[in-house]
Amino acid sequence: MTSVASPNEVETTTAELRRVASETDDAVERDKLTLYTAPLLTRPALPDELTDEQVGEMVTFFDYSGLVDADHDDDAVRGKVADMVRAVSPGNIVTFLFDQGPDRMSLIHAWFGPHFPLFRHSHPQLGDCLYYIVGGSAVLGSRVLGPGDGFFVPNGAPYKYRAGPEGVEILEFRAGGGDPDAPILKLHEPAASSLDRITEAATELRQQWDPPARIGDTPRPA
Repeated sequence: MTSVASPNEVETTTAELRRVASETDDAVERDKLTLYTAPLLTRPALPDELTDEQVGEMVTFFDYSGLVDADHDDDAVRGKVADMVRAVSPGNIVTFLFDQGPDRMSLIHAWFGPHFPLFRHSHPQLGDCLYYIVGGSAVLGSRVLGPGDGFFVPNGAPYKYRAGPEGVEILEFRAGGGDPDAPILKLHEPAASSLDRITEAATELRQQWDPPARIGDTPRPA
């Protein structure tokens, strides 16, 4: 799962979302047919709308220990992660559609704006993941994937992609099987300076990011 700053998740952890769901009449049960309906997408937060406390909370999702070195101590890398989180916030929306809790089925919808520079990362806590592209396109290396295409990421495997010129909407299917003691999100960028480049790219792209109101509104690639 790769939202960084959807407003409905700024102050709410994944564990908290699951706790809230389990305490409502709409809690998802594994042994019965369950329907869900597509919500309107929440507008992503602009960088200056995020408080330092909110950004700090989001930084706690990241394991960035692999980027700490002799030239960049923990505080320096944490600051770079915070700058990146703030810069990419207008370009992504992540929405929970279905969630049975740990080690069960979940489905997440994500939107990334045109040319969104997703950082290289893994989700070792969350298990294997199957991705399905709903709209727009995603660029993985030399491959361009469009609606109906997708890819599989084994638990803990690092990956990254870039949204195409239309942006991309993607569904994320998980069935558990991760390590509950592992990080939710682990950074695998080659160096701390890579975070600066992502921050700079996101800042330049911000004016191109016009989020859709509904799932499926992103056009097909030309």
